[in-house]
Amino acid sequence: MNSLDDAVSRAIAYLVRQHDAAYPDAAHVMGAYSAAKFVELYAARFGMPAAYLHKFSRFRCEGKAFQIALITDALQDAVEAGHGDCGPLIEENAAYLRTSKDGRSWRYFPGFAPLPYDGDSLGAIAQVLVRAGHALPEDFDDAFALAAANAWEDGSVSTFFCEDPDPHRRTALNKVWGRGRDDTGRDAEVVANLMFGALLYERHVGPCALGSLIGPAVTWLVQRQQPMGFWRASWYVGVYYSTYTAVRLLHAYGGHGQAAGRAARFLAQARASDPLNRALAVLALGHCGHPPDRHELALIVGSQFPDGSWEAIPLLDNHARVWGSRAVTTGFCLKALLAAP
Repeated sequence: MNSLDDAVSRAIAYLVRQHDAAYPDAAHVMGAYSAAKFVELYAARFGMPAAYLHKFSRFRCEGKAFQIALITDALQDAVEAGHGDCGPLIEENAAYLRTSKDGRSWRYFPGFAPLPYDGDSLGAIAQVLVRAGHALPEDFDDAFALAAANAWEDGSVSTFFCEDPDPHRRTALNKVWGRGRDDTGRDAEVVANLMFGALLYERHVGPCALGSLIGPAVTWLVQRQQPMGFWRASWYVGVYYSTYTAVRLLHAYGGHGQAAGRAARFLAQARASDPLNRALAVLALGHCGHPPDRHELALIVGSQFPDGSWEAIPLLDNHARVWGSRAVTTGFCLKALLAAP
């Protein structure tokens, strides 16, 4: 067994242990102070019954469905690479993701009703359930319809979904929870993730309410590319994750080789210095038609911990508080190593 194969095996073994323990390293917890402040802002803008204000000001926000979806995506790559022992984990994760649906769609923090449904959770979970063969119309029809109702004329879709059709309320809602251009919730990496999920659903399951909006969203996304070739992120640290999600969608949709070429030139010149972003760069370059660089893969292998994991590099940028996870970093590193020829 060579060093890369050994690293893959140890990474899978670590994720198996995480799975058996219900993914403790993947859980994202928002403290009561932050929850109370967001509830205060929400109540001041939209109103809230006193009982709800009391309940949600003290709510313990814990989310891991989005993170489990990211990890499951890597496990699905592992199965396709011949690691069939990951199959049962995928089935159990898919069942968990289906049951984590919170009403019409998915929330980043399930049960925290003041937090709207979001496009990032819907996109990531759709991708995994489509690949697992468990994406059912009864789970996704209304969720995609809600997302489509939150599309803007420029082709983007709000990160947070407003259930009121009034566009002014949608803007106000995203000002409370969101970020991005003018705080309207137009976030490039979220649009890319959501539309990639919708594209997979359309191709492998059937029509969805977002189908006709994928093309305009791709056009909007290309227009958001920075002159140096990357995409800025609103909810993530750095530019590697956002650029990865963007070129993944462009590659799947087709016809945007110039944008992919600009991204590839940036990624080739701006080498990442940590395993998470190095893995994201490898994956992004793969969608630009560039095979994994063996030196970059060797650096990823060399930074693996003895237990098979990688460092919890900050990934999410949640209103001035960054969050990272050993389990999620391990998922992306595993995915990059599995991309090796």
